[in-house]
Amino acid sequence: MRLVAIYNVWDDWDLLSHSVKNISKSVDHVIVVYSDKSNYGEPSSELPLNIVVPDNVSIIPFEPIGNSQMEMETSKRNHGLHVARLRGYTHFLMMDADEFYHADDVSRGKEMFRKNPELKGIVVSSQVYFGSPELTIGLDTTRVPFIHKITRDLQHSFNRKYPFAWEGLREIRIDPTRSLNITDGVEFVPDIIMHHYSWVRKDYEKKIRNSTARANIEKSSIRQDLLLAKEGYYCNFYGKVLHRVPNYFNIPNYGVAF
Repeated sequence: MRLVAIYNVWDDWDLLSHSVKNISKSVDHVIVVYSDKSNYGEPSSELPLNIVVPDNVSIIPFEPIGNSQMEMETSKRNHGLHVARLRGYTHFLMMDADEFYHADDVSRGKEMFRKNPELKGIVVSSQVYFGSPELTIGLDTTRVPFIHKITRDLQHSFNRKYPFAWEGLREIRIDPTRSLNITDGVEFVPDIIMHHYSWVRKDYEKKIRNSTARANIEKSSIRQDLLLAKEGYYCNFYGKVLHRVPNYFNIPNYGVAF
């Protein structure tokens, strides 16, 4: 197995450096695909050349083209997959700058592939952190594609038949830019967790402005929830109480300001 982690980024380079440092110990290589602008056209406020990364990291510029934010994000993910395929990697793990895994969970995923040569991919659970690296809502409803085998025709695509992507006909559980064009051979391992520091960052307004769901987020309670976030607080945005946990990955506590 030659495992590569593939990141999609345009900003949040500080958080990315922590995520890359974490995952680089568990994979053979890291590919960071970055663009100068968000899918909404907002330019990055940071330069990727300033990031300090381990030796096994490649930073690759790519400006996606598409008729929608989803098309642009999907094309960016596929570019990273294309590069990984050309470089001879056999398996990949898709990542964003605010995502982290415990090394034991990555090792467990790799062992599943060693034991089952017919396995095409693994889907896992996600846990969201809110306002602080020590505050979480617990497990989210979102599921995440984890390690997948790279084949000649594998592509990211909006695929309703991608395993574990939907509950019934209406409730989507996996980001449609992350689903793949396969319909079987995927296992869901609920106790492997992707730790998603989605609402832990320097600039919350930038995240809100550039989210694919920004219209709904703008109308939500997100700003008030972030300002009031503490242990025991009921987070209206997620409909869950915040719990305190260890800072597993030594992420800076950026605080909250609007």
